[in-house]
Amino acid sequence: SHSLPETRPTFSPQVNGYALIKLQATLVNELTDLEDVTVHLVVGVPSFAFKDNIDPMSLQDAAVQLSQHFQEGAQTAFAFGNAIMTNQMAAPVDPGAYGHAAGDDGRLGPDVAITGKTEDLYVFTVKHITLKKGERMVVPVAEFLLEYSDIYTLNIPFTPPREMLASVGGAQQAEWARLYQAPKVMHKIRMTNSSKHPLTTAPTLILRDGRVMAQGLMTYAAVGSKVDLEITAAVNVQVKKEEREVKRKPNALSWQSLDYWKAELEGVLTMTSFGDKEIEVEVVRNVLGHADKADHGGKVIMVNTVEDQEYGPAGRGHSRWSPYSWPYWWHQINGIGRIKWKIKLKPGKSLDLTYKWHYFWR
Repeated sequence: SHSLPETRPTFSPQVNGYALIKLQATLVNELTDLEDVTVHLVVGVPSFAFKDNIDPMSLQDAAVQLSQHFQEGAQTAFAFGNAIMTNQMAAPVDPGAYGHAAGDDGRLGPDVAITGKTEDLYVFTVKHITLKKGERMVVPVAEFLLEYSDIYTLNIPFTPPREMLASVGGAQQAEWARLYQAPKVMHKIRMTNSSKHPLTTAPTLILRDGRVMAQGLMTYAAVGSKVDLEITAAVNVQVKKEEREVKRKPNALSWQSLDYWKAELEGVLTMTSFGDKEIEVEVVRNVLGHADKADHGGKVIMVNTVEDQEYGPAGRGHSRWSPYSWPYWWHQINGIGRIKWKIKLKPGKSLDLTYKWHYFWR
């Protein structure tokens, strides 16, 4: 047990508190009995070109087949332990409660040694492991404190052309309509990895005051980088989207002896907070065509439609839309615009975000 420090830490304006991070690993033994062995847990993507062969020089028969958890194409191929156990996080936590400052190593188990970084990999060494074939073991790996901030995000994809909607089924159209017409603000926490260890991709259990808040997916975060962990939809923030066509201009563009109309549009996102504190919201609106301008400091860019994967529903870009029937000339004439805002939303107040864009049609 540790006593609380007399002086509490002073947070910077962008920090809401501290999160206690607990890394755990699950060891699964499907080969043979292990007696007092040393295990190296690797964070990263190790490469073993001949891992399926007993002798890579003579290319003999493949080694014994393990369960599907270890197969190349399995969902848990890279990290079986990550799919079984969850990292646990509680916030806010006073860093002095654990006898160390934020970013320092926490109290590890007596048999866990931190080997450190080897090229692009990070290795935790666990000694004195005894595990019978068919058994599994949960191993505490590391424990430390990280600063976190509450972040709210709103991402609105574009609406596909009417011609494309005609080529999909009714159920798909209904699902798309739900995404477009009922956008939701998501509550996330953003952590800065100030520890000495990278955070690996893994399922994560989020706790606060001893109660479960959510389950999420922790993505890889190198030392010194930031990572967002999604908690839930922010039910106290209401979003209303209204858009209208402002003008049509015939024969506004000629390409390969064909004339195209220009449609000019404008939209308004109205956000209302019913919470009891000011929040910061990061808003992204993707539009089909050419983004022109936005108020409240909105940044306007054009998207790389081949490589960008964030402009469609659920973060799916080109791969989401390619199976459907785009007009053959669409990508030569139009693109996809993106508008980004970072705003402060006061409790009990509303804010209108206005933007304009256009596209060409024939």
